[in-house]
Amino acid sequence: MLNWQRGSGSVAHYLRGLGLSTRNNTLAYGYSLTATGSYAVIADQRGSRVGDVFLFVAGAALAFALVNALVTEGYRKRFPDEPGVVVALGTSLSLFSVGAAVGVAALAGWLLRAWVAWLGGSFAFTLTYLALVGGEIAFAAAVHSGEEEGDD
Repeated sequence: MLNWQRGSGSVAHYLRGLGLSTRNNTLAYGYSLTATGSYAVIADQRGSRVGDVFLFVAGAALAFALVNALVTEGYRKRFPDEPGVVVALGTSLSLFSVGAAVGVAALAGWLLRAWVAWLGGSFAFTLTYLALVGGEIAFAAAVHSGEEEGDD
């Protein structure tokens, strides 16, 4: 195993910086990719006006609020963090969650009409992305179960 985590040279600092940037940004980065791709596929199918953007944002925000309420049991419980190695592996699989969620947005844009495509499409891609990221993290945790956990 590389000892760059405890090293003090420039390369060690650089590698730790890469690790820090990915650890703190991967979930948001994946969601940003998903939102951008989802907006693009719906806009391609439905056209886009300013009001559509607000519907898109509303649907996505509503889905996030629903999932947050669910996982915190009505905002009463804090959910625990996963070890850094689990998050790193789980988010490295984001090709699946991002791709599937954009696919759901494309399907919603095709199936739904007018303003409903914007609201429903963003709601659906957000739920899909969050659910699949949860699965990717669960998979990563299963892969790492039984291994000795180090500090994040």
